[in-house]
Amino acid sequence: MKGIIVLKIGTKNLMIDGRLHQGIFSEIARQVGIVEKEGKKVVIVSSGAIQAGTERLIQLNFVAKNLTKKDLAGIGARHLLFRWGLAFIHFNREISQLLVTYANWQDVNEIKSIRSNIFNCLDNGLIPIINENDPVSDAEIVSMEKGFSENDRLARMVAILLRAERVLFLTDAGGVYEDDPKTNPDAKMYREINPFAFEQKSVSEVSETGRGGIAAKVLEAKKCFLNGMKVAIAGMEQDVLIKFSRGEKVGTTLGKFSKFKESR
Repeated sequence: MKGIIVLKIGTKNLMIDGRLHQGIFSEIARQVGIVEKEGKKVVIVSSGAIQAGTERLIQLNFVAKNLTKKDLAGIGARHLLFRWGLAFIHFNREISQLLVTYANWQDVNEIKSIRSNIFNCLDNGLIPIINENDPVSDAEIVSMEKGFSENDRLARMVAILLRAERVLFLTDAGGVYEDDPKTNPDAKMYREINPFAFEQKSVSEVSETGRGGIAAKVLEAKKCFLNGMKVAIAGMEQDVLIKFSRGEKVGTTLGKFSKFKESR
C-alpha cells in the first residue's frame, strides 16, 4: 500500500561494542517520527530477543543450565520490547508487538488477522513491532545458525501482505559488496544491483553471521522488488530511513535497469 515502509533491522544493527544500545533504538524512533510527518507509515520487523535475553542473564550473574536459544528469546522478548517502547515513548508514541510463526501463514483466517492487526495499529498511530515467536517456533534460530535470517523472509512476507511501498533491509555489512570487505578492504560496494542479473555466487556472502546472510537478503529483496516495491539493503548510516523514504540512495538499491557492477 502506498506510504507503508517495512523496516527490517538485525540484531547487530542494534548493538554498539557487543551490546544492545538504547541510543540506536531512540535514533530509529526519531527517524520514524520524521518519516511519518512526511506522510509515510513504518512497520518494524526486529531481531534482538536472544541478545536481550543473554544480556539480562549476564546482568543478573545468572548461571544458565541447559538454556536454549529459544529460552533466551523468551527471556529477552520483554526486554527487547521495553527498549522499543522506551525509545518511542520519548516521542510520545506507543508500540504494539506482534509475534508470529510460519504456521500462521498457512491459515487464511490467521493471515487476515495479521493483516488487520497491523492496519489497525497503523490507523491508530501505533508502531507495529513484529518478530517470529521463537519460543514457539525455532525456525528463525535454526536458520540463523546456518547463516540465514528468517526475519528477512518475514519482512518480505509482511511487505507483500501489506502491499508496502518500500522495504529497507538493514545489515551490519552496510550493503552488497563485490567481495568480502572484512578480508578485502578494497572491495567495492554496489550502488545498485539488477535483480534480474543477480547471481548468488557473484556477491560477497558476509553479513551478521558471515555465512550467507547478504545473499539471502538479496533473494528476499528481489521478491519484494518483483512485487513493485522500492527496495534497499543498507547499514545504519546517517538518517538512513529518512533518506530511503525520500527516495535518496542508501546502501545498495535494487533497480531493473541498473548495471550489476556499478560500484563505489
